[in-house]
Amino acid sequence: MLRLKDKAAIIAGGGAGIGHACCDRFSAEGAKVVVAAINETTGRAVTDTINARGGDAFFVRCDVASEPDVAAATEAAFQ
Repeated sequence: MLRLKDKAAIIAGGGAGIGHACCDRFSAEGAKVVVAAINETTGRAVTDTINARGGDAFFVRCDVASEPDVAAATEAAFQ
């Protein structure tokens, strides 16, 4: 059962470590995942991995200390 089907999850720090693991888990549960990270290389790698497995993920460069970055990541989740 996909408990998060039709839901979106914004994962700050999604490009590495615990954030990466959270992206994988939310995707496995059916969520659209917004991989929000400062590091574009690792963020896009996580996104590519999830999408290659049939998930729905995309990368947004986001510094959580920047209000405009957080607003952009939030807006992206609703597209």
